[in-house]
Amino acid sequence: MNLQQLYYFKTIAELEHYTQAARKLNISQSSLSHSITDLEKELGVSLFIRQGRNVRLTSCGAFFLDYVSRSLEILDEGRSRLQDFISPESGMISLSYLSSLSGFVPFLISRFFEKTGKVQNHFRFDQLSTPTIEEFLLEGKTDLAFTTPFDHPEIESVKIGSHQTILMVPKDHPLAGQKSVNLKTLEGETFITYHPQCQIRNYIDQVFQSVGLRPRISFEGFHDSIILGAVAAHLGIALMPEAAADVSTYNTAALAVENEIPTRDIHIAWVRNRYMTPAVKNFRDFVIESGQLLDEYKTLRS
Repeated sequence: MNLQQLYYFKTIAELEHYTQAARKLNISQSSLSHSITDLEKELGVSLFIRQGRNVRLTSCGAFFLDYVSRSLEILDEGRSRLQDFISPESGMISLSYLSSLSGFVPFLISRFFEKTGKVQNHFRFDQLSTPTIEEFLLEGKTDLAFTTPFDHPEIESVKIGSHQTILMVPKDHPLAGQKSVNLKTLEGETFITYHPQCQIRNYIDQVFQSVGLRPRISFEGFHDSIILGAVAAHLGIALMPEAAADVSTYNTAALAVENEIPTRDIHIAWVRNRYMTPAVKNFRDFVIESGQLLDEYKTLRS
């Protein structure tokens, strides 16, 4: 038994398909089959059974997979720790964030470079929906996330600021000349809002409910840019996070909301008790210790 065979076994178990596994591993299917056959002979059990074009784990294979996965995870962590030992001040930092924070995250990184001088760090960005951000965190696909707080025991977070909710209207809308608006006066207006799969949609619906407004919704979108484009195209008006309000690019106007409605808190989040490289930890601690950088960013934009 060797390490390569264990990686092969785990990949097939995840994909349940020899051809797809061979493609992902960049080896021939025959080589992959021979390797697994040799592993099965050594173990004295069958690890997979055919199911049409796919394969699935036998009971012995499922039992063995748990130990293989934990072993490979420990080895991968060891390799990662070794790289940190060699070069503790460098490394990749993967970040996931909501689309409304697409301007804030680069601002945050520029502040990090400016204050720490650690320009050798490399960053990878993923702009995702809230459920996908949670998935990426738990699966280890991202190190840190900038998002609304999660209700998950494995995820820890710290508040770094908040989003006020504003009303976006077309530039020539009758309300465009006002600085603020009472949402209760908007009965009968056509609204654009977020798709129900977006976490912010639940918040927007709660805002409508809190002021007793029954909105007539004409259009739903997944991203802030889609919402803004629809507002500019006169498809309706929209409640949005203030950080997403790009009136310079879109022909729109932003109005403050006069009603007392809850703010959306923005947190930096990570998986509790998971090993964190020095590079990631340095960046996380910088964000937390710097305080309300989101508020500083909003002030600079206003």
